Amino acid sequence: MSMSNIPIIHSEYSSTYKRINVAGIFGGIVPGGLDAIIYSEDRMAEKVLETQPPSPNKVAVKRIVEVDLIIDPMQMKVIHRWLEQKIVDYERIFGNIPSPAEIENRTRRNSQQ
Repeated sequence: MSMSNIPIIHSEYSSTYKRINVAGIFGGIVPGGLDAIIYSEDRMAEKVLETQPPSPNKVAVKRIVEVDLIIDPMQMKVIHRWLEQKIVDYERIFGNIPSPAEIENRTRRNSQQ
């Protein structure tokens, strides 16, 4: 493709665009690739504040299903490579990202002290 055949690309935000603070993802393989359901979480502290003194064991979590993505297999690989590089970059700048098992072990050790 010559330089004159490269299309000009215009981009814009969707009218339904929103920023999501991702708390988790679940899903599975479907015929078109991957079905990825993204959710956020919101802590609900109303019951905590209704007790005297405030009781942290009354915290509830509301999960909000934000979006359901169907990702084709080629995009799965592209996203995997992109995310892998972002993890390398993040850890180079900010340090190791602990695994959930590492966090659980640290929590367990700290609670035993």
